[in-house]
Amino acid sequence: MQNAAYGIFRNGHVIFNEPVTAPDDSKVIVVFLDMQKKAPTQNRNALMKLFDTLGSWEDSKDTETIILEIEESRVSRAADTII
Repeated sequence: MQNAAYGIFRNGHVIFNEPVTAPDDSKVIVVFLDMQKKAPTQNRNALMKLFDTLGSWEDSKDTETIILEIEESRVSRAADTII
């Protein structure tokens, strides 16, 4: 199960940027990131501590780009391996 998903808030609803695989009735935390950038330092620090605990991060790349980078970084050997 994924533990984070990005999206936007529009007309009273959160619209996710990618499919979400969480079960129905999952508890969530919604943080309005644009507002946090303007928040007092104490609030920003508390948010960063929460993100560190949850293991989330911000990435400007879309899912397909991230997957492609992972696949391209994989290394395989053409030669036989002797154990």
